[in-house]
Amino acid sequence: MPKVNTTIQNILAEKDAGISTGIEEMRAIIEELQRQVTYELGQAALGSWDAYQLKEMLNALDRARMTFEHSAKNEMSSLLDDMWANGKALVDDPLRLSGLYNGLSLSTSSLKVLKDFAMHKISGLSDDAWQRIRGELTLGVLGGKSPQEVARAVGSNLDDQSIFGSIAQRAEVITQTEMGRVFSMAAQERMVEASDYVNGLEKQWIHAGHPKVARLNHLALHGVHIPVKERFLVGNIGMMFPRDPKAPVSEIIRCGCAHVPFHPSWGNDSWPNG
Repeated sequence: MPKVNTTIQNILAEKDAGISTGIEEMRAIIEELQRQVTYELGQAALGSWDAYQLKEMLNALDRARMTFEHSAKNEMSSLLDDMWANGKALVDDPLRLSGLYNGLSLSTSSLKVLKDFAMHKISGLSDDAWQRIRGELTLGVLGGKSPQEVARAVGSNLDDQSIFGSIAQRAEVITQTEMGRVFSMAAQERMVEASDYVNGLEKQWIHAGHPKVARLNHLALHGVHIPVKERFLVGNIGMMFPRDPKAPVSEIIRCGCAHVPFHPSWGNDSWPNG
């Protein structure tokens, strides 16, 4: 039934596009914070570099940091809502198309837990960035660095090897990982529910590549299908799905794999080779 596999592939493509958009939107929020920090540093370079000015600057930058954190959390919450809906559709649409099952609802309790986890990561990113920027500013006031040296350490853009360059890279990893995790969790929970009604329903690992070097254990699983409630054996690690929260970080970071519903009546000839 090629239409089913095409539907699955289209939803995976939508997921990937959504993650790319999410990364861009988070980057835009960071760029706004970077512009505000750069402005404050520019003002310092024009005037005196003293303790009073440091206090005023820190107050201004702390307000900017809190605005950043609030905006980033709101954006992440919206992105995760979209991924949850997409993960649910990954199971619902092919089952409905093939006339096997028509589910009605999916609890969002797991989504709330995953959102809290993602928000904690954003808070950690914000706090770490703030401490590093504050440290650079303090060095400037103490005479350890000039305003220009501080500005270089903070970074003039997100591609610099600087504080903001580091923030942007970490934000990208957080966004990609947490959006993918929510997508997979929603799909897994939906498959578990549907498996109680659909005889023969399984889940299949799809390797989607890696931006640098593919994980051989992930690549070896491409096309493997197992019962929905069992774990994939990734090397010697059991994982319910890609980016399983219980898996080691080494198996999660920048993983682009997916797991999709599989039924013998659909076939799997249309899948790429991973």
